[in-house]
Amino acid sequence: MSLTDPTTLALIAVSLVLAASIKGALGIGFPAVAMTLLPLFLPPAVAITLLALPIVVTNIQQVVTVPGWPAVLRRFWPAGVTIVVVTFFVSQFMALASATVMEIIVGVSLILFAVAALFNIRLPVTDSVAWQVTAGALSGVIGGLSAVKSPVMIYTAALELPRDTFVATAGFMFFCGGLGLLSGLATTPLLDTVTFVVSVGATVAAIAGFSLGAVVRKRLSVATFRTVLLWTMLVLGVRAVVINLV
Repeated sequence: MSLTDPTTLALIAVSLVLAASIKGALGIGFPAVAMTLLPLFLPPAVAITLLALPIVVTNIQQVVTVPGWPAVLRRFWPAGVTIVVVTFFVSQFMALASATVMEIIVGVSLILFAVAALFNIRLPVTDSVAWQVTAGALSGVIGGLSAVKSPVMIYTAALELPRDTFVATAGFMFFCGGLGLLSGLATTPLLDTVTFVVSVGATVAAIAGFSLGAVVRKRLSVATFRTVLLWTMLVLGVRAVVINLV
């Protein structure tokens, strides 16, 4: 489908509003949900390209609304710098990867994301520079080829940070991943004038969806919805891997 086709643009807008509303309601899941929907009608590489700018903008919004966020940046800058650099270089290979490989990588990313959240995975990690660089590098590799930075979620959750610190830390690392992705794709043919303009529109849809999700959050059973969403991601991730390996 062409990015200039009205039907495609409508599907992109609906997908981004839905994905961002889920992030607004649950605090997680924007790239993960988007990457379960967009590849249904777009090549994975194009879908990831469209997500880069919305990821940057929505996570700036997430970080700066948390009191004390500058302290989070000072504490976790090694992870942030690593994610930006690794994502930048890895994303430049995206155009060379086949659709099958991309779909497998996205599937694995969704599986890791869902399993980490569903089963409350806790690893014996610390906020040392070594751990930050390790988590940042893994996030950069996976996020640079899928936009779903599951290692960030696993690492930040394992640190057992206070809620506000966790929100700001995860948002900061997601922002860094989006910044590396956007800057890396800017050096490839994937991010041209058309995809950039559509990505700007996708960002507007994402902001609207995030605001909608914040309203919905007050009216729904978050725990039940979160569980259903994560199991759905897990099933879709397994499906993406299996159908592309068989």
